[in-house]
Amino acid sequence: MKSPVALAPLLMLLVACERPFVPVRAPEIEVVTPDLTEVQTNARLKLAVRATSFRAIAHVEVEGRPMRYDSLRDVWVGEVSLQHGLNRLRITAVDEKGVAATDTAWALHLQATVQPGPPLPAGRGGGRLLRLSDGRVLFAGGAEVWTGPASHDLYVWTPEAPTFERLNPGLRAPRAGHTATLLSDGRVLLLGGSVRGRPALAEELRSDAELLDLEKSARQLLPIVASAARAWHATALRRYEGRRFLEVLGGYRRLRSGSPDLGAAADLITFELKEDSLVLLTPGLGLYLTPLAAHIMAPLDAAGTRFLVAGSLSMPGGYLETQTFRLVLEPAGWVDTLGAPPLPEPRQFATAVMLRPGVVVLIGGYADQFLQPYSYVLLYLEAANRFFRFRALPLQPRFDASATLIGDFRILVTGGFGPNGQGLSQTEIVAFMPF
Repeated sequence: MKSPVALAPLLMLLVACERPFVPVRAPEIEVVTPDLTEVQTNARLKLAVRATSFRAIAHVEVEGRPMRYDSLRDVWVGEVSLQHGLNRLRITAVDEKGVAATDTAWALHLQATVQPGPPLPAGRGGGRLLRLSDGRVLFAGGAEVWTGPASHDLYVWTPEAPTFERLNPGLRAPRAGHTATLLSDGRVLLLGGSVRGRPALAEELRSDAELLDLEKSARQLLPIVASAARAWHATALRRYEGRRFLEVLGGYRRLRSGSPDLGAAADLITFELKEDSLVLLTPGLGLYLTPLAAHIMAPLDAAGTRFLVAGSLSMPGGYLETQTFRLVLEPAGWVDTLGAPPLPEPRQFATAVMLRPGVVVLIGGYADQFLQPYSYVLLYLEAANRFFRFRALPLQPRFDASATLIGDFRILVTGGFGPNGQGLSQTEIVAFMPF
């Protein structure tokens, strides 16, 4: 028989088991207003936060400053000063038992203006804009109507000039939906594209590139393998040990050999630029990533090794498939992908510019109907890995436009198609206050 002393621990355990279990659960925090996915234009942020728990909330603070409880709205309210640029806000809620939780919110405070830029001589969508090494801006190709033929035209703008001027000679081959790459020797490489503003058949894709030497007024066509012909793709120039490689991501291509149909390419293919020829290093399929076309691929660093890739594809049945990720292209050829948040809304045929390292501005495009192109920009900030809408900065609605940085925090937006599918000659200069 066990002694009372031996039974004491067992009795204490049984008594303890009869006590009610109280979970230690931290409060949950939600920002009610304002919508922090929007760019904030006021430096004083009036914040309303809802903190919930199975126990009463005793205290809420933001950046160490106490917030006041508004019983009518069941929220905690307070003000915080925002610095110009990205702000990280730490919000802490404490319940009546002292259990605390801290959450992080991001607020983007910006100021920007829009003013008319130098117009094009004619409306053009699907052309490509490129800032040259001497500071001038080149606009190449495009179409007057979205469903119409592509153009041979070349236009150039000299800063402070009132308009773009036509260059003669123009392109040797008309093209729209191509890419434009500035080479280290000052020449410009136009790759692929279509003979129409929007191709309907694979035969309308251009299976060549064009090398422009503006100083010598020389134009040279470079043939490429027909299976590598693409339009509304994206490119990046990679240099390694004195060699030059052109990485090509996505785009519309021939769906299958012998088929007239177009489909979205899902791979990354590589050309090497050897003297005055393009050699395809990835015959057949390249590195598989995901189907992409009419997407953006904007650099995130000055070295051109990290890129934001984002876009939407119209799928059968009216479904829109959206892809966003960060692409890493190391000089030696190593490829990797990093996570990125989804776009706030589907966008295809948008354009994008790196405003500064780690900051990308997305302009225009549309969701599923070209009759309703977007009139506001999105900003992606890698430090927060978030997108922000800038509805307070209205632009002309356009899609398949082109844009380039023309100075510190100044973007020139050119051409594109309006809601009626007609090419636009109007340009806009978007100037951000530096941050």
